[in-house]
Amino acid sequence: MTSIGDVGSSGCLGKVVGAMEFKWNEAGLRQLRDEIGRKIADADRRFRAQHEGKPVGEVQPRVKRWFAAIGVDLPANQIADYARAVSAREPFKWVVK
Repeated sequence: MTSIGDVGSSGCLGKVVGAMEFKWNEAGLRQLRDEIGRKIADADRRFRAQHEGKPVGEVQPRVKRWFAAIGVDLPANQIADYARAVSAREPFKWVVK
């Protein structure tokens, strides 16, 4: 079971009294992955428009902040790989699991 934290709208930050377990249906998961994929593709397009061809040292520090703004947390090795790809104007394969 994956814990997704407090997704309620009450704004209560107190003790969690209970938990609800639920199952995702395949169509819902597919829709969620597609939506995430679109957000990443849009962020990638906009990031590249501003940073392609610039030195890796200039691009790399901006990658984490840019993608964190849409809720994507990239590991350091992927940040470095992506920065190199953007700098060199090369494709980068995104995989949403």
